[in-house]
Amino acid sequence: MSEKEITAIIIDDNEDAIALLEIYLHAFKEIKVLYSTLSPKKGIKMIKKLIPDLIFLDIDMPEMNGLEVGQVVLESNLKTEVVFTTAHSQYAFPALTIKPLDYLVKPFGPAELISVINRFKNKQKTDEFERKMDMLIRTKRMNPKIKLPNRNGFALINAEDVMVIRSEGNYCRIYLKTGKEVEITQNIFKVAELLNSPNILKAHRSAYVNMQYIKRIEKRKKAVYLTYEQFSMEEPMNRSALAYFEKLNCFPIT
Repeated sequence: MSEKEITAIIIDDNEDAIALLEIYLHAFKEIKVLYSTLSPKKGIKMIKKLIPDLIFLDIDMPEMNGLEVGQVVLESNLKTEVVFTTAHSQYAFPALTIKPLDYLVKPFGPAELISVINRFKNKQKTDEFERKMDMLIRTKRMNPKIKLPNRNGFALINAEDVMVIRSEGNYCRIYLKTGKEVEITQNIFKVAELLNSPNILKAHRSAYVNMQYIKRIEKRKKAVYLTYEQFSMEEPMNRSALAYFEKLNCFPIT
């Protein structure tokens, strides 16, 4: 079984530093450098677009320092890890507020990078185990039925029975795992808030899906397929949702 690909972005105001780091990373077959740039602002745009696994980020840059870039990443709640690189060790302490994966003082070599990559892999394994255990605990937990308004008064819905929620303007439609449809006279965001289930996540702006019923995800088609007994549904996924589900590493992705 081949190792899972690890994607990376490099931001550094020194072309030679970028070139050397790319050479080092090229030696790791599982690592793919998606983008490198001298501009922190361009780097931020590409980080939000590509959502890499790793960001190699120089701290001492004139346009916008690496701590500021790291703060943007932290506040954006992106599922990505920051590795600070700098020639100035005095930045190590303030950099800790960004919660970086690691901190490399230049000049560093392949040995230091091996340590960083191994730390990333170990953290991913730990995070994956914790996610799976958390999902198991939450799916076993009893959930009361939630009272939601409809044209006839109200409907009692158990969040664990919901497969998909789709927006219909100011209203929304809930698709239950049995195949039954329920129109709710509230907008999709309010309904998702009321259901308050950790398993119900946004697939795109106008739909939520329940992770319990995901059968597979097609990356190229950007679609998720959900199944319960004889009932099946298909729902599109936006880029950020696809990236999030990929990193959960709990579902078949083709």
